Amino acid sequence: MIWQRSWVYRLWVVAGLLAVVAVVLYVGLNTQPGDPPPYGVIGVAVGVYLLGILGMQAVDLVRHKPGEEQLVPAGQLPVTQEHLMAALTLPGADSARSAAGAAASRRFSIGLFGPTALVAILLPLGGWLYISGTVTGVWQPFGPTGVGIPVAALPGLAVVLLLVVALPFNMRKGRRISDDYLSGLGLRITQTPSIILLPRIGTDGVGAHTVGPTTLEGQRNGRPVVVDTYAGNTAVLVAQPVDDFEVGTHDGRLVVEAGPAWVGEVLAGVPADPRWHKVRLHGSAQGVTANRRGSALDSAWMLDLWLAELLAGAQRGQPGG
Repeated sequence: MIWQRSWVYRLWVVAGLLAVVAVVLYVGLNTQPGDPPPYGVIGVAVGVYLLGILGMQAVDLVRHKPGEEQLVPAGQLPVTQEHLMAALTLPGADSARSAAGAAASRRFSIGLFGPTALVAILLPLGGWLYISGTVTGVWQPFGPTGVGIPVAALPGLAVVLLLVVALPFNMRKGRRISDDYLSGLGLRITQTPSIILLPRIGTDGVGAHTVGPTTLEGQRNGRPVVVDTYAGNTAVLVAQPVDDFEVGTHDGRLVVEAGPAWVGEVLAGVPADPRWHKVRLHGSAQGVTANRRGSALDSAWMLDLWLAELLAGAQRGQPGG
């Protein structure tokens, strides 16, 4: 993920957003009554910011190939998704299938990036053209009293429609690719979210919503593993009975809030990392669970699985730690 690999990208996203806000505030405060609206300056600032993000994402997608990164040294935390895959791959796994899945996942991501980037460009551009008065036409397919759609927004909306129509196909294809990619981890997708259409509250039209998690299941080191991933939330269960314990975080370090001494001894060897601050772990007779809230990283559940297996295997000296 480019957010993990490039400090330039992180700087652009954060500092660039602040710069755009500063431009908007400056222009707004210095625009006098009667002056022409400063749509041009604001449009250029937002456009440069968005194009910079999309450009760096495109370059990263094309340049970064699966299998380029190796297993991290002992005592260090896996950083990228590739590091985590290497750390979690089971002995004797079908490496060819997993590699084929990784390559197909890259091609799939590149294929989806094009239309997604078009939407990210065309919709804001259409809104700017309409608000600035450059393109004022409105299409009213249901008559003069029906819903009106700015002509400037039609290209972006057309791409959105194509993505919605292709969504079921892309989800099925993505599931097949994911099963190949995750085969080295001993996991496969057993459930995917449902897509429903609901009316938008306070406005016209309907919106697509996903309901339910994507669930991964499998056997790892003789233990059942279940992973539920929602929009930004994940839950990992490693079904190895352990002593009861609770683990939270403080300043990027895992902290034992309740539990036996062996839990603290295991966690003492886990380096501090900012990625821990959104996870909580719980041990019980059902196993080790790791719940994460509000994560923006696709690979965060892998890091939680790595940690949960470390704890699950530590009490009885089993593999996976």
